[in-house]
Amino acid sequence: MIYLDLSNGHRYMKNFFVILALPDFLDACQRLSDDVLLYFYSPQTPVVNVGRYQNVYQEVNLPYLRQEGIQLVRRQPGGGAVYVDQGDLTYVYINTSKQVRSPHFESYAAPIIKTLRDMHVDVQQTGRNDLTVDGHKFSGMAFSKSGDRVTYGGTLMVDVNLDKASKAITPNITKLKDNGVKSVHSRITNLRPYLKGKYANLTLSELQEQILQNAIAEHGGQEHFRREELTTEEWQRLETIARDKYGSKQWIMGGNVHQYYFDHYYKGIGTVAISFDVHQHKITAAKLYGDFLMAINDLKPLEHYLIGCPLEKAALTSAFDNMDLRKNFADIDPRPLIDKMMTVGK
Repeated sequence: MIYLDLSNGHRYMKNFFVILALPDFLDACQRLSDDVLLYFYSPQTPVVNVGRYQNVYQEVNLPYLRQEGIQLVRRQPGGGAVYVDQGDLTYVYINTSKQVRSPHFESYAAPIIKTLRDMHVDVQQTGRNDLTVDGHKFSGMAFSKSGDRVTYGGTLMVDVNLDKASKAITPNITKLKDNGVKSVHSRITNLRPYLKGKYANLTLSELQEQILQNAIAEHGGQEHFRREELTTEEWQRLETIARDKYGSKQWIMGGNVHQYYFDHYYKGIGTVAISFDVHQHKITAAKLYGDFLMAINDLKPLEHYLIGCPLEKAALTSAFDNMDLRKNFADIDPRPLIDKMMTVGK
């Protein structure tokens, strides 16, 4: 396992886009190619980080972000929107094993769970990708796949501003009800209240070091471990990726706003949404959204099946059938979305 120590890049990481660009850079960096690579970071300013497939106009309180000076960014992996600030510690694994084909959150969550349980925090892994304590979420993991490499990223809320977190994000109400909670604020928590005794004043650096030691043990011990840093030239290359991809308005905002937007929450999978334009009773543009986690990165081939499709139930059913959702997307029943789409024009 490689541990990538980012401490020499403090001034570069003031730009959160540089942090987002790290997996892209490492995907092509042979010097740092190994079965497992791990790094940590804490944002230097407040950020709302949305999943690749999310609709920011539906999921984020944009006026509040502008009012509070909170930056909006979009990451490569899917999953839901998260608010992070200096009270968060994020960990990222990159696995280059060719055998990896689908998310295996359990193995990557194991060092975090062990670390916190050793500190007498009763951590549970719940849902698809969450870590909770007393039924409240303090960590969520995201996943993306590129070629033979997969990236897992997870937040650890230690001293995050929960009031800002609850106001910055506007999640699907059905999802909250399905999880038995009334609001974002009541669903999430910080770890700090659960750290007792000698751990009460634990710093993020100390937490990071404990997780690192458990990760080393999980992945073969010291004999299979090495520590690396990025060179100045590599940091500068990261800045270029950050500017060209993650800093573009098109990437962050996700393209055009369409005439119609419908969503449906699928328990155990997440929210799946569709926005589309209609002209002369035919779909002229369509985009799929959601907080889902999936192994494929490009939804455009699936969206293409809807272009030119008449706004009729039989035609829409055929289009969704052609997408082969179970293979390419998720094992969902498209009928609830089709029924909502059919309300257009009524």
